[in-house]
Amino acid sequence: MKRIWELINDVISIILMPVKKNICFFIFMYLLGLVTIFIEVLTLHFKIPRFNFLSLILDIYVFCFFLVLIPKKARSYARFFLSGCLYLLAIINAFCVEHFYARISPEILNVILETNYRESSEFVDKYIKMDIIWSGVGIILLLLLFQVFYSQYSVLKCKKLSLLQRNSTFIQFCFFLLLLTSFYFCFYSRLKVAKLMCASTAEEVDLLVSNFSQNTPLNNMLFSIKMRELAAKGLTKLADTQDDVRVEGCSYVSDNIILIIGESYIKDHAQLYGYGKETTPRQVARTELSEKGHLLSFIDVISPSNLTSTVFKNVFSLHSMEETTDLANYPLFPVLFRKAGYTVFFITNQYVQALGTDIFNLSGGLFLNHKKLNTVQFDYRNIRTYRYDMNLLEEYDSLKQYQTDHNLIIFHLAGQHIDFYKRSPNEYKKFNISDYMDRTDLDKSEKQIVADYDNATYYNDLVVDSIVKQYENDNAIVIYMPDHGEECYDETHRMGRLPVGNYAPETLRQEYRIPFWIWCSKSYIDTHPELYAQIVESRKRPFMTDDLPHLLLYLAGISCEYYSEKRNLVSPSFDENRKRIINGNVDYDQVQGQKK
Repeated sequence: MKRIWELINDVISIILMPVKKNICFFIFMYLLGLVTIFIEVLTLHFKIPRFNFLSLILDIYVFCFFLVLIPKKARSYARFFLSGCLYLLAIINAFCVEHFYARISPEILNVILETNYRESSEFVDKYIKMDIIWSGVGIILLLLLFQVFYSQYSVLKCKKLSLLQRNSTFIQFCFFLLLLTSFYFCFYSRLKVAKLMCASTAEEVDLLVSNFSQNTPLNNMLFSIKMRELAAKGLTKLADTQDDVRVEGCSYVSDNIILIIGESYIKDHAQLYGYGKETTPRQVARTELSEKGHLLSFIDVISPSNLTSTVFKNVFSLHSMEETTDLANYPLFPVLFRKAGYTVFFITNQYVQALGTDIFNLSGGLFLNHKKLNTVQFDYRNIRTYRYDMNLLEEYDSLKQYQTDHNLIIFHLAGQHIDFYKRSPNEYKKFNISDYMDRTDLDKSEKQIVADYDNATYYNDLVVDSIVKQYENDNAIVIYMPDHGEECYDETHRMGRLPVGNYAPETLRQEYRIPFWIWCSKSYIDTHPELYAQIVESRKRPFMTDDLPHLLLYLAGISCEYYSEKRNLVSPSFDENRKRIINGNVDYDQVQGQKK
């Protein structure tokens, strides 16, 4: 028995050898990771991700393992170089978090790589001041100085303080168990990092990152580098495709087409669709035909994905999800509108051309913010985001002066994006826990989450109604659709969205089934009675929003080779038997037991 224990102890000692040989590096890199986590938590008000403390142990152990493979004479230089890189990443991340409220991202990487000398000088003058020492960056610099102090003075070297380097069987065994636990809980997450670096498309990267809970500056930088590489290839090809786009003619059927794109909207939480609480009273009021127009809701509409970036690329492109050809070979509908003579506005509360965009959606942001693609798609757009969507109308007011006789205006809202409680100001928080006493399946905190979601939906109702009001006296048509749905303790006891690949019927109903409506002004109804009748007739048709461009082209009267009558929702020739293939490989109706 003693021999077995000695053998186990020897094995543990060998496994821990990388840490023993690099103990000072291990301790300080772990402290650096802790500082980075707490800077993000305190500044961005994030909850500490599960297992983040364990994932740091695994990450640093891997670094130590590779350091041991380096010859002893060169190892100290390798440690110096690696420590410098990790400190630099942590400093950049802390600076971005504290000044731009964003982690390291593809967007920030682009800014760094594309900044010239003059811009760098202006940046330093504006942001690098003495008070930086009292910030998170200052704490990281202090830690760096402390590590340098330890490494320079042999009396205080870390190895003198290391319990692991003493022959303490108990200490070694405890640390081994901690390391083993980190492998158990974090190995799969780190395997995803390896898969990320081997991904061949931006969509693959976006899918991997969408369920990535253990973020570090290093992981985010790897993600950014990979996204930049893949996005550059795909976007260059897509941009080149737009050069060859041709419009044969345009009858300008609609003077003003307004597309409102919402965010994370659960159809079952819309009063418009029978929800028991008054979350959309203004939209419900507009369903009555009046002198102010008429709102027509559609009952069977789904999104092509539950990822914003994937939805955007497929909604903006005339590519359809079931097609196996490359999306980069297809035109984008704003390009067709501009070439037809429409003035195109894009007013977004997420994808602005500035720092601060959520890294999990950046493949969509890069698609919209690519210099050439931005130029060929939009005439005017806003330059900043706001805490609440209503402020977008202020941006729009400043751009109204540029409207012409024919306009396509695209609003992109933050809507009901998680965290729900942040999406509505206090004066519009209509619901509270007491309104959900009948939900015995939920605890107090879960009831509050549902209330927060319904408050966000109620505020969204105000926002979209305010947009519609802008056009009550114009010849205008407004289309509303969110990018995708969400889950909020309805059919399942969970909130948020599951990674792509979870295709249970109830999951698809909550995350892919969405509200969709068209509002026509009274002037529009009077001047387009046949088109209005077609819209009324089409309300029960099964539709997926990747075919939205064909409806928009029809409403504008744009003639081009890319338009398909059978994909136009309001056309008498619309193909109601089209397979609605979500994420490119799953038949939504077949999963729901409605096989066509």
